[in-house]
Formats: sequence, structure tokens, C-alpha cells
Amino acid sequence: MKRCVKVRVFGHVHGVGYRAFIQKHAEKLALEGKVQNNEDGTVEILVCGSAEKIDDLIDVVYQGPAKAKIENVIIQPVQADFDFRGVFRVI
Repeated sequence: MKRCVKVRVFGHVHGVGYRAFIQKHAEKLALEGKVQNNEDGTVEILVCGSAEKIDDLIDVVYQGPAKAKIENVIIQPVQADFDFRGVFRVI
């Protein structure tokens, strides 16, 4: 069953390759969605796929690339009515 979640990541996550890191892992897991920087310094991820693969990606969210410093992560389930056409994009 398809599930979608919105993840907001706080900390030092801009300018450290965080979005590309998330995209690489999401593509490996065959997830679809998007990742983007927000003006407030956070990163927002909207991801859809199987619950198991989303859980695997969330484990990666907490790790981040070497230069990132994750301070907090907020995860919210959202309606699974998005159509990303099987692609995970960096916005």
C-alpha cells in the first residue's frame, strides 16, 4: 500500500549536499517525491512509497552527509494522492 509522509529537517542542512544525499538514497529505494530547501534553513522532504522503504529513508534522514548536522526531524503522514510519476526530484 502506498504511503506518503512529509519530513522537515532542522539543523545545518543547507550547502552541505543534503538534498542530493536524500535524492540518491530515495532513488536507490525506488521512492518517489521531492526534497527542497526552505527559506527558514530547514529541508522539506515529501516522499511516497511502501511503508518499509520510507522507514529506511527516514533512517538515512537522521544520518545525513558528513558535513550536515541534524538537530531535529518532524515526520507527518499526508494523504497519498500525489503523482510524482515514479521520480524523486530535488527542487
